Amino acid sequence: MSEDDLNLDNTRGVWFSWFQNIEARILREKARDLRKEESMLGKGWIVVIILCVASIFCLFRFLNAHVEPGLSPRETVCLNEIPTDPKFFKGDLQPHVRKIIEQHGNEEWKACLLTNELHRHLGMLSIVGAKMGVRAREMLEAPFDELEVISFAGYTQPLSCINDGVQVATGASLGRGAITVGQFNQPMVIFVYTDKKVTLKVKPEIMKEIGDIVKEYSKKYTFQSPKYFQELDKVSIETWLKWDRKMIFDEKIG
Repeated sequence: MSEDDLNLDNTRGVWFSWFQNIEARILREKARDLRKEESMLGKGWIVVIILCVASIFCLFRFLNAHVEPGLSPRETVCLNEIPTDPKFFKGDLQPHVRKIIEQHGNEEWKACLLTNELHRHLGMLSIVGAKMGVRAREMLEAPFDELEVISFAGYTQPLSCINDGVQVATGASLGRGAITVGQFNQPMVIFVYTDKKVTLKVKPEIMKEIGDIVKEYSKKYTFQSPKYFQELDKVSIETWLKWDRKMIFDEKIG
């Protein structure tokens, strides 16, 4: 083999080696890119799974947002729904709407809202009556419109205002003959559903707080004057938000 042939073979070997190195580098880069794509794909699936789980959780929370244990939902008659958007409400109540619903639930919101419309102002005792009716439905797991009620609150204001809230919150109205009102002047009501019974009485400290406010406002503004009701509405919103229906009554089952 001549020297030229040897040089040619060496050159071919160099080129062959160079091409092999280039090919190996390309393959390594492709393998690295493939691993990167697989890693990205894996991470993408993880993100998709997380988003799906989060979406299902949010959907579950949404569907159960208005489900309250022991309380079957109150169905409307003429309205498509009970308003909950603050823009539908007057100035004093407007900033508290969302907080009241969040703190006390939809069923109490409906009961107290409709009680205020029936009662023609926001009254502490009428709102207490609504909370009482909702609490009784909750304890007895009674459907709306299915309770028999005996009220000891009588017919003398302001204690008798309890009766308005109780009727609205339970559906046990005078017109339907489902409520009996006794002249005992006691902040106490008995609720009966099938063979179950619960007695709720407003705690003495709550009655004292209400009594002190009524006395103060009666002296300052004259009992049941327009100014009296105007100022009472404001404090009633505060107590509506503050008083937890599970804490403000002495409860007796049976």
